[in-house]
Amino acid sequence: MKQTFLVVCALLLCTLTSIAQNRKQQVQARNDEKLPPRQLAEIDSVIVKHQLVLEACYREVTQHNPRIKGKLVVRLVLSPEGNVKNVEIPRDEIANSALDSCITSKLKRMIFTRTNPKEGMQTVDLPLNFAGDEDE
Repeated sequence: MKQTFLVVCALLLCTLTSIAQNRKQQVQARNDEKLPPRQLAEIDSVIVKHQLVLEACYREVTQHNPRIKGKLVVRLVLSPEGNVKNVEIPRDEIANSALDSCITSKLKRMIFTRTNPKEGMQTVDLPLNFAGDEDE
């Protein structure tokens, strides 16, 4: 009898937890619908905040070839939740696969501001300029 009571209590607790999580998701969804579209300034601020991480990719590559410099255009696809869903490099003056791979992996881990889900996915092209030490 005691074991049956414990099992029933455990099932009830699981059900209540599930109901609370569903309710939280519904409230979050309603709140997200009130969010404004994500502004480019918000995206730029996240990139600037992580600038040292991106520069570390460049420094690592220049240890093997110090003459590497140029511009990349990175295309980000951002979900309404703020996750990076895809990263492409449509323009690459540097043409260094190690740099491309490092930059792509770092960008995929960044989290951006949430936006209204009705806005859908947002595609943004970001120019990144990597200049050698002599150009700074």
